[in-house]
Amino acid sequence: MRTLLLPLTLLLLALGCWRVSSSEAKVLVLRYNEAVCEAYRTGDIRKIDGVVGPDTADGRRLTGLIGARLDMGLILDARMDTMEVLGVEHVKEDLRVRTRERWRYRDLQTETGRQVGEASVDHYEMLYHFQNHKGTWLVEEIRFTATPQVGRKEVPWAMDAKDAHGMIAPPTKEDRKP
Repeated sequence: MRTLLLPLTLLLLALGCWRVSSSEAKVLVLRYNEAVCEAYRTGDIRKIDGVVGPDTADGRRLTGLIGARLDMGLILDARMDTMEVLGVEHVKEDLRVRTRERWRYRDLQTETGRQVGEASVDHYEMLYHFQNHKGTWLVEEIRFTATPQVGRKEVPWAMDAKDAHGMIAPPTKEDRKP
């Protein structure tokens, strides 16, 4: 009986059959963060497809961040230690979940798996904005609601922005001469 409770709860939640409780909202946020962590850890942005809305700012942000790390030969090992739901607002097809979270991060070399730079323990207060897409709650946007408390003082990379994603600087007028 217990094994059916979670899938049934998620199904009813996805169908919008009742108000979203704090514990149900927590399941949605955890599901999103597990998928995002797996995308960072594997370098596979497709891992977010089931948790991020189509053509969203959050999807574009994650694609850029994961891609930039891969371009530098890095992946991110991210683990959520704790999460507390501070509030839930549910209006029709719109759900907003406020949380307090503690995370652990390590940048790893893609080829060797060795840690690069120092690890970090960070504390965040977040707002997750979900929308219901065809019966499934998907993240549209996330943002900090307070200044993040970041443990590490330096990031383990230095990169010129033009080198990200294999892009080069736009051509100058001299480059355009016939």
